[in-house]
Amino acid sequence: MNIEFFGQNALVEAEDNVFSFEVAESPRDLHESKVRNGESLDWSNTVINHHIDGWGIHPYGNNDNIPKVIKDVIQNNPKVPGIMRKKEGMLWGEGPKLYTEKFQDNILVRSWQDDPEAQAWLDSWDCEKYIQKCVTDVSHIQGAFTKYYRNKGGRFGSAKVAKLEHVSSEKARLAYRLDSGRPDPTHVMINDFTISHIDHLTNFKVYDLFDFMDPFKHPNSIYYSNMYSFCTDYYTVPDIYGSLEWIRRSTAVPLILKALSKNSINAKYHITSPQSFWDKVERDLQTQCTDKNKDYEPKMLSDYKTKFLRKISKVLSGEIQSGKYWHTVKTLNVDGSNIIEEGWEIKAIDQNIKEFVDTQIKIGETADQNASASVGVHTSIGGTGVSGRSDSGSEQLYALLNYLKTGVNIAEMIVMKPINYALKANFPDKKLKLGFYRTPIERQQDKSERDREKNQI
Repeated sequence: MNIEFFGQNALVEAEDNVFSFEVAESPRDLHESKVRNGESLDWSNTVINHHIDGWGIHPYGNNDNIPKVIKDVIQNNPKVPGIMRKKEGMLWGEGPKLYTEKFQDNILVRSWQDDPEAQAWLDSWDCEKYIQKCVTDVSHIQGAFTKYYRNKGGRFGSAKVAKLEHVSSEKARLAYRLDSGRPDPTHVMINDFTISHIDHLTNFKVYDLFDFMDPFKHPNSIYYSNMYSFCTDYYTVPDIYGSLEWIRRSTAVPLILKALSKNSINAKYHITSPQSFWDKVERDLQTQCTDKNKDYEPKMLSDYKTKFLRKISKVLSGEIQSGKYWHTVKTLNVDGSNIIEEGWEIKAIDQNIKEFVDTQIKIGETADQNASASVGVHTSIGGTGVSGRSDSGSEQLYALLNYLKTGVNIAEMIVMKPINYALKANFPDKKLKLGFYRTPIERQQDKSERDREKNQI
């Protein structure tokens, strides 16, 4: 017998039988994380690690791991990373350039500037590398952390912002002093929050939040630039959060097809098990380890799952087993106004493999389109349109123009806000800002034959 795992899914091959196995996660279930406080988006009243030297830390999500979850789900998908890169490229345009603003005939226009002094300061700490990291963070989770460094001369009255530095969202959390009596963030704690052990929490560092009204107040400070989420304090709920399950489905389809192709055998059954079943198994294993004074390891659950699948295979395989049956009990769980049925399902797969493959492809296409919508990029730009159909040039053009008109301004403001605060502090009389320069988009038929793209290559 051979069992080949693909994440939480598997393909089980016995002597005369093959079946596919899938763990059905509830929508918004965060991958490999067990929600302590239910599937809630209300993180504001949750403060973890009270005992860490008198600091209260606001968790980013119920399990304090939303950046990691977003990273794992997106990077395992074959299409979403490419959509993200296109989104970042459309925001970046020709790159960051200095400008001033003014009104001409009641229209606000940008006057692009070549300022040697300000540009020399930007180049001294490689501002483009810093901005590129912030663009990536904002594209994924609509927020970014920035660390400010004050120059050493600030102690003697000639204060300047020396440089800015990007801080990974996996390592930064908003915090406050427990003895202050108020949960409003006043500091940012830097730590490796991807590790679950308590010991690592002794290595944390705490910085004051950057005060744009008094930018030279602290030698080092951190600013959290983000988009406000409706009725959510402190952190942003990423736009892609609601489509995580669709992205997982999109990721699973090529793995299923790969497994079927590799084994060259038609699967006879498709088995679906509820995530709640394995949650209970894991809790039982953890309890057993506690009783025996042993450390629980994730491999224990994996070994249990393998043995369990072998047991199922014995029930389903061979003609001699035809009198046996598999019995499970389904439960009904109430989630708000929805009633969710949970239980095991074993479905015989029609041996018409073409129909099965076509169904999987349709599932993948639907998942890709929903993922593209959550990212905010039109399918004709993201490359997730209907398979076999090439989007027309005009459709792509209008999708691009619409995105540049409505999808980049707020993102640019979030990315550039920290650096524009620094420009205002260092060069108060110049009224300089930094923004992304983009060349105007023109239709090919509006250009002369010589200037069209095909003749520029």
